[in-house]
Amino acid sequence: MSKKKRYNFTLDEDLMSWFKFYCKENRLTASAAINKEIFRLYKQNGISRPLNTLPTKSNWRTSVYFFDF
Repeated sequence: MSKKKRYNFTLDEDLMSWFKFYCKENRLTASAAINKEIFRLYKQNGISRPLNTLPTKSNWRTSVYFFDF
């Protein structure tokens, strides 16, 4: 199960209007659209695994990492 947390930030009103339209036209929630884009940037920057995991003896060589976005 993924961990979700609420965040607050400010955006330009015109950009937010466009973003709401984009989400509506693509049948996405704003949260899903933001998560998708952040994850794309995350993968694009060459990070091979999440930084919030610690290896254990049982998963040191055959680890499967799950993202909690």
